[in-house]
Amino acid sequence: MEALQVNINHNYLNDVINQIFKTSLEGVTWDINEFRKHCCSNKSAEWVRRYVILPFANEIDFDKGGWCLNPHGGKGKKQMIFAKSACEWMEENKRRIDWKGRV
Repeated sequence: MEALQVNINHNYLNDVINQIFKTSLEGVTWDINEFRKHCCSNKSAEWVRRYVILPFANEIDFDKGGWCLNPHGGKGKKQMIFAKSACEWMEENKRRIDWKGRV
């Protein structure tokens, strides 16, 4: 019996996977816990606030064109995160985040 050999165009496959992932996030919102699980390697909510949300609050603020509603939080103000935009921003800015920072 001969083995079946299949050639796969990896660039095409990556494009298809990325398109499915992006499409599936359209219209999806997360709270801080969902965001930290999906985009921050499950780091604590406090770590995410300290190293992602607050340092970049001005550029991720929804009212200024970003992806986080209420980035500064405050008593009784919950953050709402637009998943697709947040994922795209995280990919583009991952090197600006202090991933080794401690809480």
